[in-house]
Amino acid sequence: MKNKWIVGLLALGSVSMLCGFDSAETAESILTQVQENTASVESMTSAFDLNCDIAINISDETTTSSIGISVGADYDIQATLDPLATALTGTMTISTFGNGETIDMQMYMISSDDTVDTYVYTEDSASDEEGAGTWEYSSVSAEDYDIQSLMELSESLDYSQMSEWGIDFTLASEAADYEGTECYLLTTVMDVSTVSTILEKAEELAAESGADVSDLTGDADLDAVLELLDGLQVKIEYYVDTATYLPVAMHIDLNDSDLTALNNYLAAYLADYLASEEDSSTIEIILNDLSMDYTMSYDNAEEITVPQEALDAIAAGEAEDLEETIEEAVADAI
Repeated sequence: MKNKWIVGLLALGSVSMLCGFDSAETAESILTQVQENTASVESMTSAFDLNCDIAINISDETTTSSIGISVGADYDIQATLDPLATALTGTMTISTFGNGETIDMQMYMISSDDTVDTYVYTEDSASDEEGAGTWEYSSVSAEDYDIQSLMELSESLDYSQMSEWGIDFTLASEAADYEGTECYLLTTVMDVSTVSTILEKAEELAAESGADVSDLTGDADLDAVLELLDGLQVKIEYYVDTATYLPVAMHIDLNDSDLTALNNYLAAYLADYLASEEDSSTIEIILNDLSMDYTMSYDNAEEITVPQEALDAIAAGEAEDLEETIEEAVADAI
Protein backbone atom coordinates (compact mmCIF):
# COMPACT_ATOMS: atom_id res chain seq x y z
CA MET A 1 0.00 0.00 0.00
CA LYS A 2 2.80 2.38 0.93
CA ASN A 3 4.46 2.21 -2.48
CA LYS A 4 1.18 3.05 -4.23
CA TRP A 5 0.80 6.18 -2.14
CA ILE A 6 4.35 7.28 -2.88
CA VAL A 7 3.82 7.10 -6.64
CA GLY A 8 0.23 8.32 -6.42
CA LEU A 9 1.03 11.40 -4.34
CA LEU A 10 3.97 12.28 -6.57
CA ALA A 11 1.73 12.11 -9.61
CA LEU A 12 -0.98 14.12 -7.90
CA GLY A 13 1.54 16.71 -6.78
CA SER A 14 2.67 17.25 -10.36
CA VAL A 15 -0.88 17.89 -11.53
CA SER A 16 -2.26 19.83 -8.55
CA MET A 17 0.22 22.73 -8.98
CA LEU A 18 -1.53 22.82 -12.03
CA CYS A 19 -2.94 42.87 -13.04
CA GLY A 20 0.39 44.28 -11.51
CA PHE A 21 1.60 44.28 -7.92
CA ASP A 22 -1.15 45.17 -5.46
CA SER A 23 0.14 46.25 -2.07
CA ALA A 24 -3.33 45.58 -0.59
CA GLU A 25 -2.94 41.86 -1.25
CA THR A 26 -2.15 39.43 1.54
CA ALA A 27 -0.55 35.99 1.45
CA GLU A 28 -3.99 34.52 2.13
CA SER A 29 -5.74 36.40 -0.68
CA ILE A 30 -3.02 35.53 -3.18
CA LEU A 31 -3.07 31.83 -2.33
CA THR A 32 -6.85 31.80 -2.58
CA GLN A 33 -6.64 33.39 -6.04
CA VAL A 34 -3.97 30.90 -7.06
CA GLN A 35 -6.28 28.03 -6.10
CA GLU A 36 -9.12 29.51 -8.14
CA ASN A 37 -6.99 30.14 -11.24
CA THR A 38 -5.20 26.79 -11.25
CA ALA A 39 -8.60 25.06 -11.22
CA SER A 40 -9.00 25.93 -14.91
CA VAL A 41 -5.52 24.71 -15.90
CA GLU A 42 -5.63 21.61 -18.11
CA SER A 43 -1.91 20.89 -18.45
CA MET A 44 1.46 22.01 -17.17
CA THR A 45 5.10 21.78 -18.13
CA SER A 46 7.82 22.28 -15.57
CA ALA A 47 11.52 21.93 -14.93
CA PHE A 48 13.10 20.61 -11.75
CA ASP A 49 16.73 21.11 -10.74
CA LEU A 50 18.43 19.65 -7.69
CA ASN A 51 21.82 20.48 -6.22
CA CYS A 52 23.24 18.50 -3.31
CA ASP A 53 26.75 19.04 -1.94
CA ILE A 54 27.67 17.33 1.32
CA ALA A 55 30.76 16.05 3.10
CA ILE A 56 30.99 13.09 5.47
CA ASN A 57 33.74 13.56 8.05
CA ILE A 58 35.03 10.48 9.87
CA SER A 59 37.44 11.20 12.71
CA ASP A 60 39.41 9.32 15.31
CA GLU A 61 41.55 10.92 17.98
CA THR A 62 44.29 11.90 15.53
CA THR A 63 43.01 12.24 11.97
CA THR A 64 39.90 13.22 10.03
CA SER A 65 38.92 11.78 6.68
CA SER A 66 36.42 13.65 4.55
CA ILE A 67 34.29 12.15 1.80
CA GLY A 68 32.73 14.65 -0.58
CA ILE A 69 29.46 13.72 -2.27
CA SER A 70 27.65 15.77 -4.88
CA VAL A 71 24.38 15.03 -6.61
CA GLY A 72 22.76 17.04 -9.38
CA ALA A 73 19.48 16.42 -11.16
CA ASP A 74 17.79 18.09 -14.11
CA TYR A 75 14.30 16.91 -15.06
CA ASP A 76 11.61 18.13 -17.45
CA ILE A 77 8.05 17.26 -16.47
CA GLN A 78 4.75 17.34 -18.33
CA ALA A 79 1.34 16.79 -16.77
CA THR A 80 -2.20 16.65 -18.13
CA LEU A 81 -5.55 16.36 -16.39
CA ASP A 82 -7.63 14.71 -19.11
CA PRO A 83 -6.44 12.06 -19.14
CA LEU A 84 -4.53 12.30 -15.87
CA ALA A 85 -0.96 11.62 -16.94
CA THR A 86 2.60 12.70 -16.23
CA ALA A 87 5.89 12.32 -18.07
CA LEU A 88 9.34 12.95 -16.62
CA THR A 89 12.65 12.85 -18.48
CA GLY A 90 16.07 13.91 -17.36
CA THR A 91 19.43 13.09 -15.86
CA MET A 92 20.96 12.68 -12.42
CA THR A 93 24.71 12.93 -11.83
CA ILE A 94 26.44 11.53 -8.76
CA SER A 95 30.07 12.18 -7.85
CA THR A 96 32.11 10.78 -4.96
CA PHE A 97 35.78 9.88 -4.42
CA GLY A 98 36.49 11.80 -7.61
CA ASN A 99 34.39 9.40 -9.66
CA GLY A 100 31.12 10.28 -11.32
CA GLU A 101 28.21 8.46 -12.85
CA THR A 102 25.17 9.59 -14.78
CA ILE A 103 21.70 8.10 -14.54
CA ASP A 104 19.29 8.86 -17.36
CA MET A 105 15.64 8.43 -16.46
CA GLN A 106 12.22 8.42 -18.09
CA MET A 107 8.95 8.02 -16.19
CA TYR A 108 5.42 7.85 -17.61
CA MET A 109 2.26 7.56 -15.55
CA ILE A 110 -0.94 7.06 -17.55
CA SER A 111 -4.33 6.67 -15.93
CA SER A 112 -7.60 5.40 -17.32
CA ASP A 113 -10.98 4.57 -15.83
CA ASP A 114 -9.70 1.10 -14.95
CA THR A 115 -5.95 1.22 -14.38
CA VAL A 116 -2.95 3.37 -13.53
CA ASP A 117 0.05 2.27 -15.58
CA THR A 118 3.56 3.40 -14.71
CA TYR A 119 6.65 2.93 -16.89
CA VAL A 120 10.18 3.78 -15.72
CA TYR A 121 13.40 3.60 -17.70
CA THR A 122 16.83 3.98 -16.11
CA GLU A 123 20.26 3.84 -17.71
CA ASP A 124 23.34 4.02 -15.48
CA SER A 125 26.62 5.08 -17.09
CA ALA A 126 28.51 3.03 -14.49
CA SER A 127 26.90 -0.28 -15.42
CA ASP A 128 24.91 0.04 -18.64
CA GLU A 129 26.00 0.43 -22.22
CA GLU A 130 24.43 3.38 -24.01
CA GLY A 131 20.85 2.51 -24.89
CA ALA A 132 20.92 -0.68 -22.83
CA GLY A 133 19.05 0.49 -19.75
CA THR A 134 16.14 -1.20 -18.00
CA TRP A 135 12.40 -0.68 -18.27
CA GLU A 136 10.24 -1.29 -15.21
CA TYR A 137 6.45 -1.45 -15.25
CA SER A 138 3.48 -1.64 -12.95
CA SER A 139 -0.26 -1.67 -13.57
CA VAL A 140 -2.77 -1.41 -10.75
CA SER A 141 -6.46 -0.73 -10.63
CA ALA A 142 -7.52 2.92 -10.54
CA GLU A 143 -9.64 1.99 -7.55
CA ASP A 144 -6.52 0.95 -5.61
CA TYR A 145 -4.91 4.32 -6.32
CA ASP A 146 -8.20 6.04 -5.50
CA ILE A 147 -7.33 8.82 -7.96
CA GLN A 148 -10.77 10.39 -7.78
CA SER A 149 -10.64 10.71 -4.00
CA LEU A 150 -7.16 12.16 -4.23
CA MET A 151 -8.33 14.75 -6.75
CA GLU A 152 -11.32 15.66 -4.61
CA LEU A 153 -9.03 15.91 -1.59
CA SER A 154 -6.75 18.32 -3.47
CA GLU A 155 -9.67 20.45 -4.60
CA SER A 156 -11.06 20.61 -1.05
CA LEU A 157 -7.91 22.19 0.38
CA ASP A 158 -8.56 25.75 1.53
CA TYR A 159 -5.33 27.67 1.10
CA SER A 160 -6.70 30.51 3.21
CA GLN A 161 -6.41 28.14 6.18
CA MET A 162 -2.85 26.94 5.58
CA SER A 163 -1.77 28.16 9.00
CA GLU A 164 -3.89 25.35 10.44
CA TRP A 165 -1.60 23.00 8.53
CA GLY A 166 1.43 24.57 10.20
CA ILE A 167 2.33 26.57 7.08
CA ASP A 168 2.53 30.36 7.43
CA PHE A 169 3.46 32.28 4.30
CA THR A 170 4.87 35.81 4.47
CA LEU A 171 4.29 38.19 1.54
CA ALA A 172 7.20 40.40 0.51
CA SER A 173 6.40 44.12 0.69
CA GLU A 174 7.58 44.72 -2.88
CA ALA A 175 7.23 42.91 -6.17
CA ALA A 176 9.92 40.40 -7.11
CA ASP A 177 11.31 39.89 -10.60
CA TYR A 178 11.61 36.29 -11.74
CA GLU A 179 13.30 36.10 -15.14
CA GLY A 180 11.44 39.17 -16.36
CA THR A 181 8.07 38.32 -14.80
CA GLU A 182 6.71 40.54 -12.05
CA CYS A 183 5.73 38.31 -9.14
CA TYR A 184 4.36 38.22 -5.66
CA LEU A 185 7.00 36.57 -3.48
CA LEU A 186 5.75 34.41 -0.62
CA THR A 187 8.12 32.71 1.80
CA THR A 188 7.78 30.15 4.57
CA VAL A 189 9.87 27.79 6.67
CA MET A 190 8.82 24.21 7.36
CA ASP A 191 10.19 21.76 9.90
CA VAL A 192 9.42 18.25 11.13
CA SER A 193 6.48 19.47 13.22
CA THR A 194 5.01 20.99 10.04
CA VAL A 195 5.29 17.66 8.27
CA SER A 196 3.55 15.89 11.16
CA THR A 197 0.74 18.44 11.15
CA ILE A 198 0.29 18.12 7.37
CA LEU A 199 0.02 14.34 7.64
CA GLU A 200 -2.54 14.60 10.43
CA LYS A 201 -4.64 17.14 8.51
CA ALA A 202 -4.42 15.07 5.32
CA GLU A 203 -5.71 12.05 7.19
CA GLU A 204 -8.61 14.08 8.60
CA LEU A 205 -9.61 15.38 5.18
CA ALA A 206 -9.16 11.97 3.59
CA ALA A 207 -11.49 10.42 6.17
CA GLU A 208 -14.13 13.00 5.25
CA SER A 209 -13.71 12.34 1.52
CA GLY A 210 -13.62 8.55 1.83
CA ALA A 211 -9.96 8.09 0.90
CA ASP A 212 -7.70 6.04 3.18
CA VAL A 213 -4.28 7.45 4.06
CA SER A 214 -4.05 5.84 7.49
CA ASP A 215 -0.80 4.20 6.43
CA LEU A 216 0.83 7.65 6.28
CA THR A 217 0.38 8.42 9.98
CA GLY A 218 1.11 6.41 13.07
CA ASP A 219 3.59 4.32 11.10
CA ALA A 220 6.58 3.25 13.19
CA ASP A 221 9.01 3.52 10.26
CA LEU A 222 7.77 7.00 9.40
CA ASP A 223 7.98 8.10 13.03
CA ALA A 224 11.59 6.90 13.14
CA VAL A 225 12.46 8.87 10.00
CA LEU A 226 10.81 12.03 11.37
CA GLU A 227 12.78 11.64 14.59
CA LEU A 228 16.03 11.48 12.62
CA LEU A 229 15.06 14.61 10.71
CA ASP A 230 14.43 16.69 13.82
CA GLY A 231 16.18 20.02 13.25
CA LEU A 232 15.40 20.10 9.54
CA GLN A 233 14.59 23.59 8.22
CA VAL A 234 13.00 23.79 4.78
CA LYS A 235 12.91 27.33 3.39
CA ILE A 236 10.52 27.94 0.50
CA GLU A 237 10.30 30.91 -1.87
CA TYR A 238 7.12 30.86 -3.95
CA TYR A 239 6.79 33.16 -6.97
CA VAL A 240 3.28 34.00 -8.27
CA ASP A 241 2.74 35.98 -11.48
CA THR A 242 1.02 39.26 -10.53
CA ALA A 243 -0.92 39.30 -13.82
CA THR A 244 -2.24 35.72 -13.90
CA TYR A 245 -2.00 34.64 -10.26
CA LEU A 246 -0.38 31.43 -11.43
CA PRO A 247 2.77 30.06 -9.76
CA VAL A 248 5.83 30.42 -11.99
CA ALA A 249 8.66 29.23 -9.76
CA MET A 250 9.61 27.81 -6.40
CA HIS A 251 12.99 27.70 -4.68
CA ILE A 252 13.57 25.32 -1.77
CA ASP A 253 16.68 24.93 0.36
CA LEU A 254 17.59 23.08 3.53
CA ASN A 255 20.87 24.87 4.14
CA ASP A 256 20.04 26.15 7.64
CA SER A 257 19.12 22.70 8.93
CA ASP A 258 20.52 21.32 12.18
CA LEU A 259 21.65 17.74 11.52
CA THR A 260 22.48 16.91 15.14
CA ALA A 261 19.84 14.17 15.45
CA LEU A 262 20.94 12.52 12.22
CA ASN A 263 24.61 12.78 13.13
CA ASN A 264 23.96 11.26 16.56
CA TYR A 265 22.19 8.34 14.90
CA LEU A 266 25.09 7.83 12.49
CA ALA A 267 27.59 7.99 15.36
CA ALA A 268 25.67 5.29 17.26
CA TYR A 269 25.44 3.19 14.10
CA LEU A 270 29.19 3.53 13.55
CA ALA A 271 29.89 2.48 17.13
CA ASP A 272 27.73 -0.62 16.71
CA TYR A 273 29.38 -1.39 13.39
CA LEU A 274 32.88 -1.15 14.85
CA ALA A 275 31.69 -3.15 17.89
CA SER A 276 34.41 -1.71 20.06
CA GLU A 277 34.02 0.57 23.06
CA GLU A 278 37.69 1.44 22.75
CA ASP A 279 37.27 2.91 19.28
CA SER A 280 36.57 6.65 19.53
CA SER A 281 35.79 7.27 15.87
CA THR A 282 33.07 9.81 15.12
CA ILE A 283 31.08 10.61 12.02
CA GLU A 284 29.42 13.86 10.94
CA ILE A 285 27.53 15.04 7.88
CA ILE A 286 28.34 18.58 6.75
CA LEU A 287 25.67 20.14 4.55
CA ASN A 288 27.23 22.58 2.10
CA ASP A 289 24.20 22.94 -0.14
CA LEU A 290 20.89 21.17 -0.61
CA SER A 291 18.57 23.17 -2.83
CA MET A 292 15.89 22.67 -5.45
CA ASP A 293 14.38 24.93 -8.09
CA TYR A 294 11.07 24.31 -9.81
CA THR A 295 9.62 26.38 -12.67
CA MET A 296 6.15 26.04 -14.19
CA SER A 297 4.20 27.08 -17.28
CA TYR A 298 0.65 26.19 -18.23
CA ASP A 299 -1.61 24.69 -20.90
CA ASN A 300 1.33 23.89 -23.17
CA ALA A 301 1.93 20.18 -22.55
CA GLU A 302 1.84 17.82 -25.50
CA GLU A 303 -0.10 14.57 -25.49
CA ILE A 304 1.71 12.12 -23.24
CA THR A 305 2.41 8.78 -24.89
CA VAL A 306 4.49 5.82 -23.78
CA PRO A 307 7.53 5.05 -26.00
CA GLN A 308 7.13 2.00 -28.20
CA GLU A 309 10.34 0.49 -26.81
CA ALA A 310 8.68 0.35 -23.37
CA LEU A 311 5.66 -1.46 -24.77
CA ASP A 312 7.96 -3.83 -26.67
CA ALA A 313 9.95 -4.62 -23.51
CA ILE A 314 6.74 -5.46 -21.66
CA ALA A 315 5.43 -7.61 -24.51
CA ALA A 316 8.74 -9.50 -24.61
CA GLY A 317 8.72 -10.06 -20.84
CA GLU A 318 11.90 -8.00 -20.45
CA ALA A 319 10.46 -5.28 -18.18
CA GLU A 320 11.06 -5.62 -14.44
CA ASP A 321 8.40 -5.25 -11.74
CA LEU A 322 8.30 -1.60 -10.63
CA GLU A 323 6.24 -2.38 -7.53
CA GLU A 324 8.99 -4.68 -6.22
CA THR A 325 11.66 -2.08 -6.99
CA ILE A 326 9.82 0.61 -5.01
CA GLU A 327 9.26 -1.72 -2.06
CA GLU A 328 12.95 -2.59 -1.97
CA ALA A 329 13.98 1.08 -2.24
CA VAL A 330 11.67 2.08 0.62
CA ALA A 331 12.95 -0.78 2.77
CA ASP A 332 16.58 0.18 2.10
CA ALA A 333 15.87 3.85 2.89
CA ILE A 334 14.28 2.98 6.21
